[in-house]
Amino acid sequence: MKLSECLNHASVTTLRKIAVHQELSCSLHSKHDLMQTILFHMRWQTHLDTMVSRWLTDWREAMTRLALANRAHFSQEEVAALFTSNEFPPNALDTALSQGWLFSRTEKSMRPTYVIPDDVREAIRKQLRDNFMCKLSTREDEPLIQQEEAFALISDLTTFIDYIQHHDVPLTTEGAMYKRNTQQLMELFEVPEDLTVPEWRFGYGRRAHDYPDRFALLYDFAYDAELIREQADQTLQITDQAQDWRALAKPRQLQRMLRFYLRLYRRPIPRLREIVEVMRQIGDKWVEKASVLEACGNMVTAFYYDTREDVFAKRILKMLTHLGVIRTGFDEESGPVWFQMTNLGQELLTQDEMSLVEESVPSQASLIVQPNFEVMVTLHNAEVEGILAQFADLKSSGAIRIYRILEHTVTRGLHSGYDFQAWRELLTKQSLGPIPGNVERTLNEWMAVYMSSQRPMSS
Repeated sequence: MKLSECLNHASVTTLRKIAVHQELSCSLHSKHDLMQTILFHMRWQTHLDTMVSRWLTDWREAMTRLALANRAHFSQEEVAALFTSNEFPPNALDTALSQGWLFSRTEKSMRPTYVIPDDVREAIRKQLRDNFMCKLSTREDEPLIQQEEAFALISDLTTFIDYIQHHDVPLTTEGAMYKRNTQQLMELFEVPEDLTVPEWRFGYGRRAHDYPDRFALLYDFAYDAELIREQADQTLQITDQAQDWRALAKPRQLQRMLRFYLRLYRRPIPRLREIVEVMRQIGDKWVEKASVLEACGNMVTAFYYDTREDVFAKRILKMLTHLGVIRTGFDEESGPVWFQMTNLGQELLTQDEMSLVEESVPSQASLIVQPNFEVMVTLHNAEVEGILAQFADLKSSGAIRIYRILEHTVTRGLHSGYDFQAWRELLTKQSLGPIPGNVERTLNEWMAVYMSSQRPMSS
């Protein structure tokens, strides 16, 4: 929607506030005069650039997310949640509407929606891109050695499903595949991995502590999409949905996996969506990895055992390469690493219309559920810890408090009449990542054992 259309639908009160904010000289009582004056100045590039610079200073993260999103209209809930998550004051929405970069429209359903005018949006994007590009090292020629995986992840997921269909795949007591099976898969995959996994790792998926990064993403997606099922008899089986999955076109399959990645990794990397959008804006050139990380500033932060550099290299660039979104390259092993957005990546991200703010992700996740059944409380909250203690024991206190989940603590909580399902939902909602698969599986077993013990004995 053009700025002229937005101004035409705005009330005289809104137009008056915009004129005052932008320090424009005109009659404050004539809608026609207000519209013409605002439109004239906003089409004057110097004035528009000045206003965009000022707005970015005040609204940078919220404005960046809105301006870089691949759609024009946003719900009231989305905008309100976005402002809240960035700790703007309660009247932030009214303030934004009074400045001339965000406008309200009413849908046929009478629900309000919000839009950045196309011409203003393009000016914001251009300034964001220019600000970012001036900090980057780029090159016109191509690196000598390049890595591009395209649809390899989709091919390997198909291989994984076929393998389960034609083999008996037993699971350990913790619900993971045995190494002989994963080793056989690596020999079949287009992109194999070293099966060595660091001892301490959490936040990047349900099975991140069992499998290497790429396979963990592939496995967790298959489980989340219900293409596979971990059976009670400790075997892995495919589901009926796997056949429907095969019928999808490869770009559609890859886009679903990309959306899953963005949703899964968004908790340990809260600004992941923004980082990827910025990368898309600069993606037509080969850019040097270290310079992009430097330009990202505090958009990329450390996550417990992962340094800031690890997060960017392993959790963002490496995973986007696996997803076919970018290609990486270098001239020699000890030299700088470069990357470039692929045409496939541009297509996938252009079609992506994910929500700006996931309602299921709290603004401050406070728990880390570890594979050893310990729960780290990273942000003290008496109410949350009161519920956590219903089925867990406090093991140590301090800046980071640690609770331990054991069978007897779960049995104690159930016997006391506490709501186990509500407790599980709290863990899921407040956690920085999914509940590890082995913990999830064992909790279900403990619950089943308890319920079985409560059934009356038959005479």
